[in-house]
Amino acid sequence: MMASQTIKEKFVELQKSKQTPQNSRPKIQRVPQYLRNRNNFEKHYTPKFVSIGPIHHDNTNMKPGEEYKLMWAAKYIENNGFILEDRHKKIADKINELKGHFSDDVLTLTGKSLEGFDSLEEKLSWMLFVDGCSLLHILEKANVDEAGHMNIKVDQLMMDVLLLENQLPYQVLKLLWKDDNESEHEEIPQPLLLGQTRWVTVREGEGRRRRT
Repeated sequence: MMASQTIKEKFVELQKSKQTPQNSRPKIQRVPQYLRNRNNFEKHYTPKFVSIGPIHHDNTNMKPGEEYKLMWAAKYIENNGFILEDRHKKIADKINELKGHFSDDVLTLTGKSLEGFDSLEEKLSWMLFVDGCSLLHILEKANVDEAGHMNIKVDQLMMDVLLLENQLPYQVLKLLWKDDNESEHEEIPQPLLLGQTRWVTVREGEGRRRRT
């Protein structure tokens, strides 16, 4: 039996599927619907206080956290002796490249409300700048035993930062932490990233206490 025109078109489509670019990379995206439908799973991707990145940025429940992020970002800039405008320019100059780290639906959602910005790129560059600086300040200063540095309940902050939909591209952090005379290929210092290991330990401990 001869293959129909529809089947022939399907053959072509199947052959083209092999041509997926080898350099394609995972993107920051929303949790799939089948996971959203699971009972009690929302706590793993929806923050309670602080949004990091664009997915929950426009959630009205996150507005109080925006003021804290501005404070943390300002402290990060001041503590490191950076020039505010120069640090933002690092993100703005790379914004088209940074957009590629997010899925199309996340970018579409972010562009629905520009909040007074002239374009999606301008809104996203400011958001990544503030969120990146505040996250680096959190990595440096957040400590359950010394909560005064953050002016907030640190254990809840730690849990929010580790959620699936609260993510930033690693490149954002690299652009914001390094000095102008340092290589863009230089990695973020290990002591900074070790803070995340401490947070995971705290979070696991909280989980065990809730189950007992």
